[in-house]
Amino acid sequence: MFDQQGLQDGLDLVAILAKTNQIRALEHVVTELSSAFADNAGAFRALAFVLNTNDRFAEAFGIATRGLTVDPTHPLLHHNAARALSIRGRTVEGRPYSAEAARLLPDNPQLQFHFAGVQLALGEYAEGWKRYKWFYEIPSNEILRVRPAFPEWNGESVAGCEFLLVGEQGCGDQIQFLRFADWLHKQGATVDVLVSEPVAVLAAGLKSVRTVFTAMPAGPYSYWCYMFRMPEHVNLDLQMLPVVMPYLSASGERRELWKTHIDAMSSAAKKKRIGFVWAGSPIHPLDRFRSMQLDALRPLFAFTDITWFSLQKGGRERDAESLSGEFDVQTLGPEIADFTDTLAILHALDLLITVDTSVAHLAGAAELPVWTLVPANTEWRWLTGRTDSPWYPSMRIFRQRELGDWESVIEDVKCALLDWSGT
Repeated sequence: MFDQQGLQDGLDLVAILAKTNQIRALEHVVTELSSAFADNAGAFRALAFVLNTNDRFAEAFGIATRGLTVDPTHPLLHHNAARALSIRGRTVEGRPYSAEAARLLPDNPQLQFHFAGVQLALGEYAEGWKRYKWFYEIPSNEILRVRPAFPEWNGESVAGCEFLLVGEQGCGDQIQFLRFADWLHKQGATVDVLVSEPVAVLAAGLKSVRTVFTAMPAGPYSYWCYMFRMPEHVNLDLQMLPVVMPYLSASGERRELWKTHIDAMSSAAKKKRIGFVWAGSPIHPLDRFRSMQLDALRPLFAFTDITWFSLQKGGRERDAESLSGEFDVQTLGPEIADFTDTLAILHALDLLITVDTSVAHLAGAAELPVWTLVPANTEWRWLTGRTDSPWYPSMRIFRQRELGDWESVIEDVKCALLDWSGT
């Protein structure tokens, strides 16, 4: 069906069939391409890439490993095999492929950064944090880089120094790494932070922070450092975590305000109060895996001794209103102005149940009870195979066994709630 000139046509067809979920036809075309290009490692690499890109990870792994029988030293075949495994939560199995890809292309930022994520997920912090710096060399991340005119910190003594800690990436990332402002302060530094607008109101509450900026300050400073470079320079290992806890808190006035409001919304004083969030930001590149549909939580809402409070923000923040006639579900999202409101609400609740998004970090940083539901392609920060988080002592983790299977996760949460509520 495909000759040596038809590879791109075949790859385009694979992409179309994958997107339209025509599985039988997809399998047939993949088989045809594999036969037509049986001695072409580059063709196998291209096919594995298209399959990975279209979330056909099992097929991508099969194609990548078949290509490796043609050329065992092809770095991008190793990388595609690693990606196909790690995104399904098979991080240990994928490690040798990722390591080999990184060894074969030592100057490739994407391959080095992928291996850093694998190492960190497996708790290999010494090497993982050193390799993480490749993140800043990935061309698509160039727009995220800052270049202050003062010296970048490389682990020197900070006693007596003025230090700018530079936030990066998402709100959850910044919340997680704000803890290093306290570390720097304890080492004798005067600490300012540069963070995104939504996180600024939280950072302003840290006693260890002098000034919070949302645009690059003029300085001068003795040193500056990206938040995600801090672990490398402080030689962070698992035993050092959580570094400091808690490091975020809501003001007493705002806590009292929200407690009064939530008391008035609760249907019975003796009921437990649980907040929930089921979706992260849709612009996250892997949001399709970490977010779930609201209906997936229905088995939990059936608990009659719990009042549920939706803390969901964004385009779906009113979706929970449709459940109020059927369950004891209250919707707070439209009333939440910023993270300080959310944090005050969490203080008035008994528990938060959330997918892997910024609110999980918020509860963890305040050392408030939180159950975090993570997909099979769990990020490095949650490690592998653990139900706890060394970053957040108050957190319990519930993991997918198979990518996309939220049903079994919700069943695990349901069983845990039975124990937790004593019913």
